[in-house]
Amino acid sequence: MDMIYFGGSAAAGIIGWATIFATIIWPKMKQQPRMQQLKTLTAISFFRYFGTTFLIAGLVSRKLPSGFAGPAAFGDLISLGLAYVAFIGLQRSSAAKPLLLPVWVFNIVGAADLLLAMVLGPALIHDPGDFGLAYIVPTVYVPLLLVAHFYSLRILSQRSSEKSVAVHQSASGVRDLGRPAPGHAAPPATVPPGTLSSLVTTSSPRSQPCDPSP
Repeated sequence: MDMIYFGGSAAAGIIGWATIFATIIWPKMKQQPRMQQLKTLTAISFFRYFGTTFLIAGLVSRKLPSGFAGPAAFGDLISLGLAYVAFIGLQRSSAAKPLLLPVWVFNIVGAADLLLAMVLGPALIHDPGDFGLAYIVPTVYVPLLLVAHFYSLRILSQRSSEKSVAVHQSASGVRDLGRPAPGHAAPPATVPPGTLSSLVTTSSPRSQPCDPSP
């Protein structure tokens, strides 16, 4: 029964943060430049050192399986380091030349770390009370991180799709260059001034003078 309460709390946390983002945070964030959006979402992971609480006896029970505590804690520390690398890259980026590779790597690794913990937790932990004071991490902070990764990957994917569309439109524009628009006839060819008169003079036979002799 305790696992049902724990699973319900984690699910409620995800639904709660998703609702807050969708109705309050994201409507304001989407008006910001892409770089600012990514920096805000990346900064949420600056507190992933909370995962080290799983290693501190007294904050958590000694019965908390090390097979869960170790990967969860060190996975969070690795994600924390990648978050700072991605944030520094965004700070040094410009809108014309963004440095997005570290942001991609951070979000993929960070999301994978959380999903791994969500698999190992139910498989290894039989008593949620073993979390002790760290109970708030998987029920409040992890749901926030999942939602932040979702929006970050959404922004990154939109940017990639928009870039591919722009390249396709540019290529189409080059192919259609000089082609008249549908429903419009091609403009008539222009003849330089004086050309027509010179052609008429050249092509017409010269008039012969009349012979006055009988």
